[in-house]
Amino acid sequence: MNTYVASHAKFSAKSRNDRRAILKHFLKWCVRHDYLSTSHRLFEADGLAKEALDAAAIDYYRPDEFRTLLQNSDEQMRFIIALQGLAGLRLEEALRLDWREVFGIPGHIEVSTSKSKTRQRRLVEICPSLDRWLAPYRGREGKVASQWQTLNGYVQEFMALRKASGAAARRNGLRHGFGAYHFALHANENLTAAQAGNAPPMIHAHYKGLATKAEAEKWFAVTPSQSAKNIVALPMQKM
Repeated sequence: MNTYVASHAKFSAKSRNDRRAILKHFLKWCVRHDYLSTSHRLFEADGLAKEALDAAAIDYYRPDEFRTLLQNSDEQMRFIIALQGLAGLRLEEALRLDWREVFGIPGHIEVSTSKSKTRQRRLVEICPSLDRWLAPYRGREGKVASQWQTLNGYVQEFMALRKASGAAARRNGLRHGFGAYHFALHANENLTAAQAGNAPPMIHAHYKGLATKAEAEKWFAVTPSQSAKNIVALPMQKM
């Protein structure tokens, strides 16, 4: 065990921890199938001790970048971007939604247990700016993200949009933007946590002091304009 983990010294700590986890699952499988005794001590190997990870700095989009991404995106990607930046949904949660979950409860988006990463249902309040971005989509039925067969398909299109728009690469920058600006605007970790589906201590630890209230007001004032591509009323249709 020690030799195997040591052979990955050039990998990141996270990658080594991932390999440790695989080894541990394998050893448990060996016990279940009687290849190892239940009293084996391989888990005590020094190489299997989990490494502490350095906390990555939170990076998030600025209001001007957010506006540019929204205005230069096509009608379906624009909706997913708005859900992440103005409602705090995780990308995977946004891509799993049905239109009825977006418009079924007035003033709120329903993230059901089957769509939530935490497997806990929550209602996300639709702020005034998000309501304006949602307006052209009312009446649609079926899946929200019907044009992407995989998560990677969306990610590749978003990367192309980001590069064409001149926006910086910011890992999970839309949802982090929501967390930073929502907390700066309301100064209430419980409220931000309820929206984003996180624990209040996590919100306080990661987003406190990242943005000012003035910056937050600018973020949540990003609304559609005539320069945005394809902002049109959409007919009722099944997707």
